[in-house]
Amino acid sequence: MRRLCLHGLWRMSAQTVIDSLEFIRTGQTLRGSLPVSGLSRLQDSLFDALGEVGFVVTGGYDVRRRPILTLDIHGALRLRCQRCLAPLDHTLRLVNTLLLADRAEVASGAPDDGDIEWIEASAELDVAGLIEDEIILSLPYAPRHAEGCCGQALERRRKEAEASPFARLAALKKELN
Repeated sequence: MRRLCLHGLWRMSAQTVIDSLEFIRTGQTLRGSLPVSGLSRLQDSLFDALGEVGFVVTGGYDVRRRPILTLDIHGALRLRCQRCLAPLDHTLRLVNTLLLADRAEVASGAPDDGDIEWIEASAELDVAGLIEDEIILSLPYAPRHAEGCCGQALERRRKEAEASPFARLAALKKELN
């Protein structure tokens, strides 16, 4: 486990943790990338685990002086189309702000602002886990190609057209005209 309290660019392979309140208090920024193959909970949604996901995590305060983390996550994933089971390219571009809540707010149910997502402040916040959570929450429930663009659907329609006696009749009429 590695504790980060520095500005910088990191390629994260080991678990990286930050003290979330210290990170925010000092206005730090963490930039880096994660290999898609290292995002274990995401694997069931993917066609393959190629590539990387880039991120920027910035600590600060909102207009009401509450501690927040701003996440900017970008990359490309290859999801599995639920219609044809072929690869589906998915561009990932997420920008989200998370309010940090203390234990008392968490115990009472939630911070008072319903418009913003929140997480519990932690002295050992797993950055990779947080980024993976955000990606999973952003994915479509049943990803699929646009209507008529699936490889199997196009092939099936072509075979149906060839097998249909009406399709053969239409082709014969075109040849005669």
